[in-house]
Amino acid sequence: MKPYLIAALFLSLLPGPPGHAVAAESVQLTDVIKSNGNGDIDLFKDTSATNLEQLRLDNGGDLVFAVDVNEAAEGSEKASCQGITVASATLLFTLDGIDYQYTVFATQTRTLVATQGSTNRLPYYTLIGDAGSNRITTGPTSDLVTVFDATLRFAVDRDISSATQARLVVELLDTHAALGDPEAFYDYSNGFEDVAILTAVDAAYLDALAPGTTEAPLLLPAETFFTGGGNGRAYYPSSTGHYLAAYEDLFPYRGDYDFNDLVVAYRVYTDLDQGGNITAIGAEGYLVARGSDYSHDWHLRIGLPAAVTGSGSISVFDPGNTTLPGYPVAINLLGDLDIAPFEDTRNLWSDIDPDTGIEYFVNTDWRRPLLRGHRFTLHVTLDNPLALSALESPPFDPYLYVRNTGYEIHRQDKAPVLAGSRNQQDGLTGFSDANGYPFAQVFPQDWRLPSEYNDLGKAYPEYLDFIFSGRNTNTDWHKRPADNWTRPVHSGHWKW
Repeated sequence: MKPYLIAALFLSLLPGPPGHAVAAESVQLTDVIKSNGNGDIDLFKDTSATNLEQLRLDNGGDLVFAVDVNEAAEGSEKASCQGITVASATLLFTLDGIDYQYTVFATQTRTLVATQGSTNRLPYYTLIGDAGSNRITTGPTSDLVTVFDATLRFAVDRDISSATQARLVVELLDTHAALGDPEAFYDYSNGFEDVAILTAVDAAYLDALAPGTTEAPLLLPAETFFTGGGNGRAYYPSSTGHYLAAYEDLFPYRGDYDFNDLVVAYRVYTDLDQGGNITAIGAEGYLVARGSDYSHDWHLRIGLPAAVTGSGSISVFDPGNTTLPGYPVAINLLGDLDIAPFEDTRNLWSDIDPDTGIEYFVNTDWRRPLLRGHRFTLHVTLDNPLALSALESPPFDPYLYVRNTGYEIHRQDKAPVLAGSRNQQDGLTGFSDANGYPFAQVFPQDWRLPSEYNDLGKAYPEYLDFIFSGRNTNTDWHKRPADNWTRPVHSGHWKW
């Protein structure tokens, strides 16, 4: 061996400089979940306590495992969509001679299934994937994400760098497959499932990719709460969060494009029976801001099959929590649910200075104090249960009817629905201009709205790149506002 090669080899064996941290790495594990549905996986066959602690810190206090779902392509399971159900999962560590167990886990998906010999469906976490191994990735992700499918996550609340034992024990659910789907889809029926442990980057990649989930049966919303007997309530976007719908009301002209002409927060829920079918639909919402001289009717439309019927009511409250005159109003449902809780918004909600009598836009002018807006609540009970898959995908269709112009304004993937609107008369079926600028958008509830007369591209510097790329790049532009040109109207101001 040449001298310089000997020197290079010697140097490669030396430890790094003091304080130099070795990056955590994703690792495929030797042990697997066996064909009998059980897996007892010794993590130390493939990794160390030090790497496990690095992975825990990298994932913000979690340990995240990936599973390669390997099921027979028969029935509703196929190469593009396969699933299994997790009955239980436990992480076990030994630290300083003391055994610790973590039995609380989560996956990205859930369903309602009956166990073998039972017809009573209960909620369980699932793992869904596909049989493909030809994903092409770029960036910092490892090669493992090209073959693994779904993640299994544990919150671990202690330093495990000195662990002398580390095991993952998994038991898959023996579902009552003879019932058909969803039980037949979410059974385990083939060979073993490989397991890996992931960095935060790899975990985020798989969670965002969510292979196979678009075709999986009875896939419950991410946040669904259950009571006894399997009955549940699913929230969109969550039990504590809301969507923010914002509009530019000069459609079909772009105008000042400050996207604060009306801003409404709303949340939808569905009640579910033991079979995962919808028995009722409800919603609530708040007026957040009104930066327009025009007046509007704000609608929430939820697409349903034409034969769906039901009954319920809607109530609207002023900021003092007093029910408005004429409410509650009865709802007799037939087909789509389309309500207009906030009508004639300029007359409904205003900011008038008591000393000068001057009317200001509400919550968009930085010189004015923030005001609470009106609130609505809705609940409709269906006459017959409806399959969850028949519900329109969230965030549904929150749309605006502009009284001054006669135009309705929807999100860009929706169509006009009001028979007497100018859209129908003028043959305008889309809601983006020639350059791709939309007139209605839905954001997370922490979105900062542009302050008055500030163009959305000024308030959010990455927005133009997003539009001109055909919405392919800078897709999270709404997370990085220019603070000087936006106004934070946090949920603490409007939610009551």
